[in-house]
Amino acid sequence: MDDSIAIILNHLFNHKKVDVANISSLDKDRCKAKLASWDYSAKEFFEKSDFAEEEKGKILLSLLLDGINAKSIFEFLDWKGFEIVISSLFDELGYSVLSNFRFKDEFTRYEIDVLAYAYPYLFLIDCKYYRHPSPSIMKDAAIKQKERTEVIFEMFPILSEELIKKLALPLKRELRLYPVIISWKDHNIQYSSGIPIIPFNHLSGFLKEIDEFRDGLFNIPLLLK
Repeated sequence: MDDSIAIILNHLFNHKKVDVANISSLDKDRCKAKLASWDYSAKEFFEKSDFAEEEKGKILLSLLLDGINAKSIFEFLDWKGFEIVISSLFDELGYSVLSNFRFKDEFTRYEIDVLAYAYPYLFLIDCKYYRHPSPSIMKDAAIKQKERTEVIFEMFPILSEELIKKLALPLKRELRLYPVIISWKDHNIQYSSGIPIIPFNHLSGFLKEIDEFRDGLFNIPLLLK
């Protein structure tokens, strides 16, 4: 990653003010060129301090698609920035996406980081931005995500109107609910009780091949009425 990208990401996520006049001519030109590709002028971008999630997602996804190393980008992010990346990637791949979905039963409040739908899959995603995730932590996360999926299934008659509207779910068709953990750390895809724990670098490949191994994953069939 060159210095111009670091300057842009620092401003976007760490609110580090940048005086364009004080950066090198080379970095200034690179910043201007990169920002122009996102329809920003350098002056407009660096004077702005509050960016919508959609804007951040567009920029991050563009960098990743340009081949910038994911790990070097993620070093600038926090957990919320990582969720934005995941939401943006699923959106780019044609999924209907709903972020930070909150619901509750009689006793407990729940939140799903990202819901992503493309028939027949409805992925319930927990984004894990741990710097040093232990196997036991990830296993616990998988168990909890399975529990959230089971609660959504049980409560679907109550939640259906909102989810059908926001995710454009089809009526009178059977969907399958898949709990998934996505980690920013690079490792091989792991499984805990049939729930995949997927590093970001393997996510696109996992989604391309899901038809081949979906029956081996924990899932709950759901018929929409």
